[in-house]
Parts: sequence; C-alpha cells; structure tokens
Amino acid sequence: MASSSISSYLPSDTYNSLPKDGDLTFLHTMLRVRLLADRALSNARARARASSSSPLSSLTRPSRSVRASSSSSSLAQVDDLDKTMAFFSALGLRETRRKESEKGKFTLVFMASAPGAPEIELTHNWGGETFAPPSRSMGHLAYATDDIYKLCADLQEKGIVINRPPRDGKMAFVKSPDGISVELLQKGEPLEPAEPWASMENTGEW
Repeated sequence: MASSSISSYLPSDTYNSLPKDGDLTFLHTMLRVRLLADRALSNARARARASSSSPLSSLTRPSRSVRASSSSSSLAQVDDLDKTMAFFSALGLRETRRKESEKGKFTLVFMASAPGAPEIELTHNWGGETFAPPSRSMGHLAYATDDIYKLCADLQEKGIVINRPPRDGKMAFVKSPDGISVELLQKGEPLEPAEPWASMENTGEW
C-alpha cells in the first residue's frame, strides 16, 4: 500500500501554483527504478571478485530509488478497452486519436485532458489478455484538478472506488480497471477538510 506520495517531494510550484482553469492537468508518470542501483551493485561485485579482502557477502542491494518524469505520452496495456476508456473519461480525459492494426491485431487509443496535452496511450490486443497484478515499479499517473472533492464525488457516482480518499483536501488515489494507480491532486492550496472525505477510510491498495 502506498504510504506517501512522490508529489510530496516535488517543488511546491509543480501543482500548487497551477491556475484553476477547469482542465485536468497531467503532472507526471512516477516510476520506481532500480537500474542505477543494480549497475552499482554489479560493478562492486566485479571489483570484489578481484580482491580477496572484499567478501561478496558484504555487498547488499542498495535501497530502490524513486524517480518522477513528465512525458508527452504514457503507455498502458488494457484488457477491456471500453471499460478503461470509460474510467479515464470519468477523470476528464477524452479520445484524441486512434489506430487500428488488422495485421498486428491491436488497437491504440490516445486520451488527454485537452488537444495538445500529454496523452495516455491505451494499448489493447485483440482477443483479450490476462495481466499479472501491476508491478510496483509502475508507480502511478498523476493529475491535478480544480476541485478534488467534486472530482472524487463524480467518480464515486460512476462506481469508481476512491482507494485513498482526499482526507487532507489535497490528494486522492483511484485505480483503473487494469489496476493502474492514478493520483489526483488539488490545484493550489489544499481544500478545508470536509465530510464525507475527512473520516473516510482507505479501501484496498493503490
């Protein structure tokens, strides 16, 4: 279960200073990465093999690092395209373009909060797929909204579970039909704590 948000480590002007313009604003795709740690461990082990004074048993894996990145497109593989599109539509995204491949037997659907805004690319392989639970390396997608209470209420009305309610008036988490975590953040200053959110418990994991 997520215990904290990567957004708490970002500069305050990342989303706190965003204007309330009615648009859902893409912030970042958060990835948990281990590449640099693994490379450093591999190099250290190689040096240890050449030195009897450096036992391999003393070399342990560094704790995993966390990195956030913004991009023009984030890809997600989905099983039920219509259901996943309905989820992102409920968030405020709309279809911007689509590609069908008869040869490859797949469909690509791009969705964004507005034309020209960063997109999420939904990849659907025809015939359906069964996915393993999403890896924690994926992290989450993050969007900023004008009114986090209103958005969460709208999502609830559409049957979407608010896994981490916005008790602080600032942050919430939901999950897509395929288990992709989506972080929702309040633009500007946090809203005053309000019910039913202030006393709402977490549901499941995100």
